[in-house]
Amino acid sequence: MTSEQKKSFVTETWAAFGKGDIKTAFASLSDNVSWLIPGTTPGVSGLKRGKDEILKFMSGVGQLFPEGLNSEIRKVYCDGDTVIVELTNRGKVSNGKTYENEYCFVFELENDKIRRIREYVDTQKAKEILFS
Repeated sequence: MTSEQKKSFVTETWAAFGKGDIKTAFASLSDNVSWLIPGTTPGVSGLKRGKDEILKFMSGVGQLFPEGLNSEIRKVYCDGDTVIVELTNRGKVSNGKTYENEYCFVFELENDKIRRIREYVDTQKAKEILFS
């Protein structure tokens, strides 16, 4: 894939996650995919290994945002097999609060699939809005 194709592949996969189209999104993931969210926020932070753990995590996100989560992608960068996406996520939380937070995702590709995801976000802000 070219750099532009890799960027499109990642952003289309992200859009599928955002729409709740897990089948399409998971087709883009390696069987041994991992997703890391640094921090200490229970239920959010930590390393998710494999599609089963990611599915469990995503279903929790779906419960927090019953009307869905809107992602505004601002920048996408590609260097080799690494695609970096800067975005803002917004949505109405099940507790009635409005959520808005800035994210940076690092997607590492291997054999034309997403092998690793690292998510950088203000977890303290997320915790305050989502769980208080």
